[in-house]
Amino acid sequence: MDLRARGATLAIVTLLAGGCAELPSAAPSHPPYEPTNADYAAIEVLLADRATAALAGDETAFLATVDARDQKLLDQQQTIFANMQQIPMKSLAYEVKTIDRTPDEVRNDGVLFAPVIAEVSRIEEAQRAQVSNATDMTFVRHEGSWVIGRDRAAPEDRYSRPWFGGPVSAATGRSVVVVTERDGPTSAAELLDRVDTARADIKAALASVWTGEKNETPLLVDATYNGQPPADSFSDDNGAAAVTYWVDAIGPMSGFAGAVVKDNPVANNRLATDEHTLRHELTHVYGPAVVPTWVSEGLAEYLAGCKANICGEDEQRDVLLEHERAIPYDVEWGDEGSIDYAISHAAVSWLIDENGGLEKFIAFCNDFYLHLPSSSGDLHDGTGKALKASYGLSEKQLINGTWSWLEDLPVN
Repeated sequence: MDLRARGATLAIVTLLAGGCAELPSAAPSHPPYEPTNADYAAIEVLLADRATAALAGDETAFLATVDARDQKLLDQQQTIFANMQQIPMKSLAYEVKTIDRTPDEVRNDGVLFAPVIAEVSRIEEAQRAQVSNATDMTFVRHEGSWVIGRDRAAPEDRYSRPWFGGPVSAATGRSVVVVTERDGPTSAAELLDRVDTARADIKAALASVWTGEKNETPLLVDATYNGQPPADSFSDDNGAAAVTYWVDAIGPMSGFAGAVVKDNPVANNRLATDEHTLRHELTHVYGPAVVPTWVSEGLAEYLAGCKANICGEDEQRDVLLEHERAIPYDVEWGDEGSIDYAISHAAVSWLIDENGGLEKFIAFCNDFYLHLPSSSGDLHDGTGKALKASYGLSEKQLINGTWSWLEDLPVN
């Protein structure tokens, strides 16, 4: 017998035997509803009031846009409001599209309405233009007016909303905003100091990559549990410690609004406390772009300060030495996790340490796109020609050099 069904039966018997006990209340009633143009307009006004209240620091007006009958929702929205006061919000608005979707269930009665809504915002110093993020809001009509009945994280591949979730703290520097968990292991101010130091070091090492960059790259360092990174980067404990990606600008300014370095709340190796992870990700911000993954990830490991033990990979030294001798292609990158990182790090280290130094390697990176086959979807396909042009080496020589470098790893 289903124990849940048995428990429900016992509960009903107990209520009936008690005589004066109240029966459980029925689930909220949400009759089907066809929204009108007036409904869309009302939501636009409601969300405009919400954005104005958030920017003005008016908590009462902000909470007036949500269903006051749902204490859990109110608690969530109070946290979101408090987070927005921590983060230097330059602008905030909502775009309501005249498309509706299936509403989520809410705790209270009334008709439901769920238009497609984008949250348009800009974080001062961290973004050079506005960015757009999908939302997942359901509205309920209560006492003749629409209010937010449920607010969830949108099921998108990625978004940059560090205020949506648990409590945060923030610190602002020149072209950078750092956001940490309010009660996390590292304060926002402390992490900002580390970011400033690491960023200066990485930029100096990669100066030739950015000779044409007139302005600082806007950067958001998000060391919180909030937000959604690209794809399945953080799918489990073996996922990336952190990830770096770029957010698109909207409006008259095209291109990127800025870079985001996002912490992995699942992995043990946290961006907020680990210098290696921080420097690795900052290398992705300032490093070469049109190169295969083994180049970008190997360089990030090299500039992160990993020495001869490849950041602890010496524990897998025998596995590395017995592994198939090949540089991982982009299409298979990540299939073997830390092994791919270790091989890439060894390949880059051998090129830099044994074949002309960092400056020559950066020149190789900057010229890589010249050697890409026009029909290829894998950047690694240009490795052979790029190596020959920049170093006079074959890919076979690179592989041999990579494994000779691995063989020289000390054993702890």
